[in-house]
Amino acid sequence: MDAAADARAAIAAAITSLSAAPARAESLAELHPPRWIGPIRRPSKFVPVAEVWRLGVLLLSVGSDDSARLFATGAVTRARDPRHPNFTSVSGEERREVREAARRAGFAAGQTVNFGALPLPLDDTLGSVGPLVLRDGRLFVSWDATRDPRSLTPFADYLAQRVELLVDPPHGT
Repeated sequence: MDAAADARAAIAAAITSLSAAPARAESLAELHPPRWIGPIRRPSKFVPVAEVWRLGVLLLSVGSDDSARLFATGAVTRARDPRHPNFTSVSGEERREVREAARRAGFAAGQTVNFGALPLPLDDTLGSVGPLVLRDGRLFVSWDATRDPRSLTPFADYLAQRVELLVDPPHGT
């Protein structure tokens, strides 16, 4: 079996385990930045994409056609009701606007929303983009952007460990 077929088999096993258990799912959405229409500023807005399981640096979902979809984790926020701006910093105000955009999109207050996720191909190009690395015919997950060999974990092992943590989290988490 090739690396892509091995990965698809590991993903199918993960989906089976996650679907059978009460594993916590999160939302994946696309963030559309603010835009101007004449003198009127339209705020940022989220468009829901899918429900996903967060598996560390990866997000896993099942498409409407029951096909698996894998993403590299991007940014994350929690939906929140609007509050008075504090103007403490530009980045703080940007984060506040993103949280409020999630709430306006219909996500419940406190709900986790992932955005900016990079779709990862599940074909023969698997391992060419994102945290996945193909070395010597085997697929690995990299924990750092440099893809240093010391940060590589075999894909199937990584996925199994992350699924186990999501299905049966340690006490107190």
